[in-house]
Amino acid sequence: MKRLALILGLLMISSGAFAQRGNIVDAPAVRHQNLMRKGRHELTPSLGVTLGKSYVTNLMFQAGYQYHFLDWLAAGLEIGYAGVGFKTSLTKNIEEQGRRIEDPNTYAVARSGLGLMALAKLSIVPYGGKLVLGGKHLGYADFHINLGVGLATISYKDWENHPGSMTVGVLVGGGVRYFPIKLLSINLSVNDYMVPRKEVKNAKSRMTQNPIFMLGVSFFLPEVERGF
Repeated sequence: MKRLALILGLLMISSGAFAQRGNIVDAPAVRHQNLMRKGRHELTPSLGVTLGKSYVTNLMFQAGYQYHFLDWLAAGLEIGYAGVGFKTSLTKNIEEQGRRIEDPNTYAVARSGLGLMALAKLSIVPYGGKLVLGGKHLGYADFHINLGVGLATISYKDWENHPGSMTVGVLVGGGVRYFPIKLLSINLSVNDYMVPRKEVKNAKSRMTQNPIFMLGVSFFLPEVERGF
């Protein structure tokens, strides 16, 4: 959790460094301000990779939908698959040692990872504004917080008679959206998908954290509204 908080803090600092929004007391009234999210549908394909896992590194392929009820509040659904995994160097070293000591042909570490995930999601935007560099307007940016809950499956590798694969999943995370144009954004986020599981066969079942760095592109419809 400390690692996730540190990464999210760095993302928020990066967003704050570029999204220029003046002090409300000192700033003049904003007329016809663009509402980049309110009343818009957001469709997002994403690709991610797990961070800091001991035994397996997983890729996540994800599709998401959100409707922005307000410029700072959205709700939706995301469906992802993270069953594509790669052994870490720790797993390879354990297997190499096991083959020397026990079975030179078949020794493998029984391990688990995320599988299919379907989550209801809430997104909150505490900060957003114009992206300005050297007095030139480069687009818009926001920092958003992601919260979600739903169903998840666990994928097992080299594991006979594994426990049940269906479980509950919880999402906590956040990231930065950059709008180069009003119809789409480029998204960088770190989401922690927490599920109860055994990471390896001889470990105890516990609530595991699975932080994933996500890169996505969001498409927004309809045309952007204007405020007053």
